[in-house]
Amino acid sequence: MTNDAAREIAELRRRILRLEARESCVSSFNEYLHHLDAAFVDELLALFTARARLDVVNFPPGSGRNLSFEGYEAIRSLYARVPAGFTRHHSANVSVDVRDDGEQAELSAYFLTSREYGIGGGLYQATLVPGPERWLFDQLRIVSTWGWVLPQDAPPYLSELLGEGALREGRPVVYRTPG
Repeated sequence: MTNDAAREIAELRRRILRLEARESCVSSFNEYLHHLDAAFVDELLALFTARARLDVVNFPPGSGRNLSFEGYEAIRSLYARVPAGFTRHHSANVSVDVRDDGEQAELSAYFLTSREYGIGGGLYQATLVPGPERWLFDQLRIVSTWGWVLPQDAPPYLSELLGEGALREGRPVVYRTPG
């Protein structure tokens, strides 16, 4: 094999690893959203590093309050309060940039959250690092930027749990790196 061919193969390997890392980051993000809506708190926490930092800006939405949490137990204190079926989180414009060395990735996305009698949205901004089985959140910043509360007399349909009638009890399909 020539030196040019060896360099080209090495470059292709590096690019494939970055693509697989990107796909794993998106999968971790989607798992986060699913676990959040289903109140699978332990599975949600498994997506964070032990030293992770979570910043929630303008929470509850419209309050102007900013919250910060560091480590599993602190982060658990926020997510344990969210009942299953209370929200549905949707994301769009998900962008991921994996560093050339493959040791860190940045993720950003818009979000829309439907909840009982309301809807809101904002931004997710995250730093992820490779873990033993998937990429993990080392820092997650959630910025609520807008929302409406809607008066309504009938109970909302969101009270249905995600798993009823769904495959995998409503859990997401998870990307697994081949090999």
